[in-house]
Amino acid sequence: MRNLFILVLLAPFGGLASEQNELQPDDESPWFCHNLDCPKYSLVKKYETFEVRSYEASHWMTTEVEGKYMNAVSKGFMRLFRYIQGDNEAGQKIPMTAPVAVVVYPTAEGTGMTNNHSISFFVPPASDPPKPKDARIHTLSVPAGTLYVRSFGGFAMGTTNVDQAKALADDLKAEGLSFDEKSFVAAGYDPPFRPFNRHNEVWYHAA
Repeated sequence: MRNLFILVLLAPFGGLASEQNELQPDDESPWFCHNLDCPKYSLVKKYETFEVRSYEASHWMTTEVEGKYMNAVSKGFMRLFRYIQGDNEAGQKIPMTAPVAVVVYPTAEGTGMTNNHSISFFVPPASDPPKPKDARIHTLSVPAGTLYVRSFGGFAMGTTNVDQAKALADDLKAEGLSFDEKSFVAAGYDPPFRPFNRHNEVWYHAA
């Protein structure tokens, strides 16, 4: 029950998933964004188990939380959710975006994670987000760059993300591709009440 309760807090809100499973044209978001604003990218190459994507520069509202993965992400999500619900200097409500992105620092062997996490909401390029009241929230600017992305379905928990990231890391090494092994991003696109066609990703930055 506790994990189900936490899942309710973690994901963006939207309608039922589309049955579409291919990228939309360049001027539209991918199907898994479900009509929410998402970071823009172009597909560079598709391997059997992962994609190479070129992302545009982006901005995120971010907060850092220490603790076990699910508890930390729950706290970080709710902190950011209060911000977009009007707990900011302008008292302004801000539309939800996707994905909810969590920076994870894996242990040396790649089978676990540390207790340090950064949780982020995407900021659409045309928006001017108000200043947070909560000093623990700040803006993060991410330069344009190449990401290696592994996608998977189901309900993603902390251990699931670690396992998927380990599989991605193994595949990248097998292909001779260099990447930043110090951290990966767990990206979630779905609310808990979407039982089918769920879409999750893990990202490694190309080195």
